[in-house]
Amino acid sequence: MSPSSSASPSLPPGRPKEENPPREESGATQPPARGPFLSPAALAARLASANPPTLLAVGNDGVLPPAIHPASHATELSSHYASAGGADRGRLPLPDPADVRAWLARLGIADGIDLVVYDNGGGSQAARAWWVLSWIGHYPVAILDGGEPAWRAFRQHGDSAQATDDLTDLPRAAFLAVDTDDIADDPARYRLFDARATAAYAGNGITPSHLPGAVSSPAAAWQDSDGRLLPRAQREAKARALGLLDASGAPVVAYCGSGVAAAYWIAAVADLGVRASLYAGSWSAWSARFHST
Repeated sequence: MSPSSSASPSLPPGRPKEENPPREESGATQPPARGPFLSPAALAARLASANPPTLLAVGNDGVLPPAIHPASHATELSSHYASAGGADRGRLPLPDPADVRAWLARLGIADGIDLVVYDNGGGSQAARAWWVLSWIGHYPVAILDGGEPAWRAFRQHGDSAQATDDLTDLPRAAFLAVDTDDIADDPARYRLFDARATAAYAGNGITPSHLPGAVSSPAAAWQDSDGRLLPRAQREAKARALGLLDASGAPVVAYCGSGVAAAYWIAAVADLGVRASLYAGSWSAWSARFHST
């Protein structure tokens, strides 16, 4: 692919171009926005309102978080928010948008219905669901901060976190994807951030273990010990230290092992005005293409 095409990550196929606003450059720092995380207290208020959101529980490998409300639907990471993986497609490549729209329709979820996604507490699975649903054009979607464990704790003890009462609607152009070819064409065109644990990034020191020029920034480092999103001031300091708030227009790309933790990373910096693209193939795709034995 040409450098010009690699600098313009793609929107999902099937979305009419005339319905999209002008594409913004991934990586450009935008004015501060509201992030996609919803506190348990805010969710409780929403569920008690005249127009409650629909909840999507996101499981993995058959392990589903408990339903927290009668309006909850069970979904699976690999079958609802990914397509069949393997070889250099990576473990969890992006799904066909038409397939996502089809299962939403089967659940009776029309565009414009408020959705809240949640998982067993790590946040990454819910963030992948948030990213995919937003990428295919469903709005609004929010992530339950802390997942089912935070909801359970709130029901037992209350929640000291601020109750944000608006579900998020980030600009559609914020949800951009890049693939292996985009990056391989010229990795230096991007600011690459590896959202895996530090040990995975470092590897054994002998064989390649991360993308060329990538910076380690584990998704878990953007959470507190309870799996809740760090306060904005702490995240802003981390983002500034990583150069994410610089005026540079170089596109920011987040990746991990299979495009799951990276989705959380993208969500964690969204309200700071950072627009990052997702490399869903991530290390599982890159290593299969360039470092398979």
